[in-house]
Amino acid sequence: MIQNPFKVGDSVLASRSEDGENHEEAKVVDAYSLIIGEEERPMVCVEFPDGARVYLRSDGPDVRPAGEPEEEDAAPGGEAPGS
Repeated sequence: MIQNPFKVGDSVLASRSEDGENHEEAKVVDAYSLIIGEEERPMVCVEFPDGARVYLRSDGPDVRPAGEPEEEDAAPGGEAPGS
């Protein structure tokens, strides 16, 4: 059985548009495994502050822990652009 990295009640950053970008704060309201034939996928349902809910794969780029910062384009040497 696949372990889901999130549980109900976790605060996460989720991509409402499911494109792996533009993450927004959300709360996990359901966590489960989706079984399709021999394949098993960890899934979550997240709820955004406006009440909208989205079902996402929890092992992909659309959901990440709330404490994790957005990835930014860093200049060579690890400095932020314009520094």
